[in-house]
Amino acid sequence: MDEEVEDLPTSDSSKAKEEPWCSACHANTDYRRKWGTVTRGDLNGGAYSEIYEIPHCIACQRPMSMVSNSRRLVYAVNTVAVLTWAAGFLCVICLFGIGTKSLLGLLGHTSLCWLISRLPKESRKNLLSWKRAKRDAALQDLLKQL
Repeated sequence: MDEEVEDLPTSDSSKAKEEPWCSACHANTDYRRKWGTVTRGDLNGGAYSEIYEIPHCIACQRPMSMVSNSRRLVYAVNTVAVLTWAAGFLCVICLFGIGTKSLLGLLGHTSLCWLISRLPKESRKNLLSWKRAKRDAALQDLLKQL
């Protein structure tokens, strides 16, 4: 009658919650939650208010963002831009061949795809700010070890 009891780890305790990032302060600072509402339509022709949370930095009073959301948005837009460019490139090569006008059209298509990849401007700034802060923190840790 010797039964063994096995403890199962919970998934909630193993995952760390991501903290919002302030791109002005370049840190995961303390924040205050503010709420906003957006009016949405439902399937019955009516409308309802959806409430969403916006973290605001206590130090600079600016809205904060999640780094994972910024990363996902930038990677998704870049993937769409690359796939669009590849489809345009294959269409130009297969349908028109290599010529002066087709290369000029491909150049215009390339510039449009590049502009599309630059659309999420705020997310790019947030991601760049986060990467710089991580690099600076790693350099500070390295200098402390010396």
